[in-house]
Amino acid sequence: KRLSRLVNDLLDISRMEQGKFKMEPREFDINEMVRLSVIKMEKRITEKQIQLTVGFKTENQSVYADKDSIQRVLTNLIDNAIKFTPEGGFIDISTGLENGKVFVSIQNSGMGIAKNELKHVFDRFYKTDKSRSLDKTGVGLGLFIVKSIMQNHGENIWAESEPGEYARFNFTLKPADDKKPPGSRK
Repeated sequence: KRLSRLVNDLLDISRMEQGKFKMEPREFDINEMVRLSVIKMEKRITEKQIQLTVGFKTENQSVYADKDSIQRVLTNLIDNAIKFTPEGGFIDISTGLENGKVFVSIQNSGMGIAKNELKHVFDRFYKTDKSRSLDKTGVGLGLFIVKSIMQNHGENIWAESEPGEYARFNFTLKPADDKKPPGSRK
């Protein structure tokens, strides 16, 4: 399974870099996607006794993007948050609307990311957990793929951290009333 996932990731990266990654943008509720993603990972969250907080500025938040790609972004970021949150720690997920963009933020307690490593977390094959003590299965492609997906949407993703306290990943999406094709800018 791991080898198959790696091959698929490499094929997706190749397609993205060649501009052959097919996106099918449509309107969907990012808040509902967050809810369903959390439910899928509930067992792991409960097993680690993680305190989960989900906050939405509005009950529903429609966006215009490739739904499958954004699901992959959310799954990857929440999975990483669970993986790097210590037992009994916390994860905060929030969405909202600021400056004409929908934002999604996923923050987790834990060791965070060193300032000198923060600029590299989206690089291909880059791993901050060089000892592999927490990330035993990853090869350093997940965040690279996430960044590529957001770039294909013409959107931003960035990481913030306070070492020893938290790591936070944020990304933006077009609101549903802005139905320009993903990748086009205002």
